[in-house]
Formats: sequence, structure tokens, C-alpha cells
Amino acid sequence: MTSSSRARRFKIGALCTFLALATTAPAFAQRSAADIETARQLYNQGIELRDRGDMRGALEKLKAAHALGNTPITGVELCKTHASLAQPVEAREVCLGVGRIPPLAGETSRSQDARNEAARIAEDMRPKISIVRLHIMGVPPGREPIVMVDGAPVPLAALGEARAVNPGKHDLSARIGNGPETRSQVDLAPGESKDITLPVTAPAQEAPPVQPYPPQGGERPPPRERSNGLQTVGLVVGGIGLGIGAVTGIVALSDKSDLDKKCTDKICGVSDHDALDSARRWGNVSTTFFIIGGVGAVLALYATVNPPKSSASTSPTPVLPRGVARRVTVTPDFGPAGMGFHGAF
Repeated sequence: MTSSSRARRFKIGALCTFLALATTAPAFAQRSAADIETARQLYNQGIELRDRGDMRGALEKLKAAHALGNTPITGVELCKTHASLAQPVEAREVCLGVGRIPPLAGETSRSQDARNEAARIAEDMRPKISIVRLHIMGVPPGREPIVMVDGAPVPLAALGEARAVNPGKHDLSARIGNGPETRSQVDLAPGESKDITLPVTAPAQEAPPVQPYPPQGGERPPPRERSNGLQTVGLVVGGIGLGIGAVTGIVALSDKSDLDKKCTDKICGVSDHDALDSARRWGNVSTTFFIIGGVGAVLALYATVNPPKSSASTSPTPVLPRGVARRVTVTPDFGPAGMGFHGAF
């Protein structure tokens, strides 16, 4: 192609693009005059780069021109550039997008020709699209794999389905959480379909936290020190014995005081014998209870000096229901042979 014919082609293309952009301007009021002029310049630069064989450079320019202009003419040229780069997936999508651009009144024949050409290229690209099907193995129940194709994540709902890709090499990877990543690479010819299996290994999950004992029914109260039962018995017996001894002693002293007033030189008459016997009985009772109280006091003192030793081998203390206190009961026992105590602990 001569330089004069190339220049003439640029002028025709630029004029057609300008007319298309000018026609669609009322429908896209957000596009400014600067956008239209920039799209025109980018379009011309893209065509020139493509004619010189710089397909990558042409692709970038035409992408920008189509983003600003969004006309059938910019779209079909971008579509053809993708097809030249063996990118049928992108080429087909752009060409189908040209068909979605609404036609406007006064649209030029150049725009209509671009629509027809885009529809034809879209159908030509269909059989050139390659297919890859991913099968992820080793996923445990309740876990979800993270799958990537060329660095782009694959939605979970699309795993196992046919995935459209361009011909050529593709990088595949899969993993579960922060577990090891499985990588693979596949090389596909135009229109070729392959099934790829990627095994994954799930990382070990953290063990759930152990619940404190007991797992239900409320918190267990902290363990209490073993109570000194012998000390408790000694204190109770000592207190009761000394208390009763003191009371009966007072009664005996009161009776003796009355007799001292009636008896002369400690000689009492026959009528005072009952009172004398009563005073002696109360005195004996008082003495007995004082002795019992003393025994209890000695018992309590001994238990205090020698507390019970705690050992893991000792039999466990029965657990009482919550709110029920341990009771100690001591009952005096009177009989013909004397007086004693019996109790329950």
C-alpha cells in the first residue's frame, strides 16, 4: 500500500468516525467535544499502528477510542484487532457489543456496514474459542476451594463447568484456605477442549476450645478446703456442756443459798431434806456438764493443733445439692445411769 493510498484511507476513516460520533452525540450528551476529538485521534493512531504490525499498541489505542466513542466503527476495528491477536473470546464479546449499540436516525452506511461485519466476525470467532473444564479433588465437606485461571478467580458456582478461554497457554491453581497451592499449566489449540484435575490438600483446622467442666448446668463452685469435723464437734459439745453446766450451777447455788438461811450450823430439819436433795442433784448435773464441756474443749483444741491432711487418695466428700448446708446435731441423753450425748453430722 502506497503512502498516498494510506493517507487517503486515514482521511476516509477519520471522516466516517467523525460522522458516526457526531450522529451519536445527541444520544450521549455526557460526551464532550474533547471526548469526540480524542476518540478520533486515538482511532487514527490505532489504525496506523496496526498497519505497521504493532498489534499490541494498536489494541490499546483502539480500546481507548471505543471507550470514548462507542460507535460501530470503533467497535469493529477493536474486534478485528483482538481477532488478529488470537483472542477470540474478547473479539467475539466486542463484536456482539457492537450489535447492542442502538442505531440512530441518520446513521451512515459506513456504520451499518460495521454492524454487519461485526456480526459476521462474532460467528467466525465461536469455533476458535477453547474450552477448559476444572475438576477439584480432595475438598472435604464444608470447605470451599479457591481456584484461579490466569490469576482471575473462578466463582464456586462455575467450577466444573466449561470455561471459555483463548487458545494458548493458561496457568491454573487451586487451594483451600491457607493450605498448599496446586499449580498446573495447559496449552490449548484453537477450539480445543480439555479436562484438568487439580488435587488439593485441606489445612488442619484448629481444634475447638475445650469447655470448662461442667459443660452444662452452670459453673462449678471453686473447691473449698476440707472442714475439720472433729474441731466442729468439740466446739459444739464444749459450748453446750459449759452452757448447761453454768445454768444448773446457778440453780444449785441458789438452792444452797436458801438452805444456808434456814439451816443452823449446816443442820437442816426434816422439812428441808427435799430442798437439800434438789440442790445436790443440780450440783451433780452442773458438775457433769462442766466435765462434758471440758472434754469438748480439749477435743476442739486437739483438732485445731492436728488438722486433717488433704490427700488425693482420700474418699471424696459427697456433693450436696446447691443451697443445702451441712448440719451438725448434738442431743443430750438422760438416763438412769447418768447423762450422755448422741449426734448426727
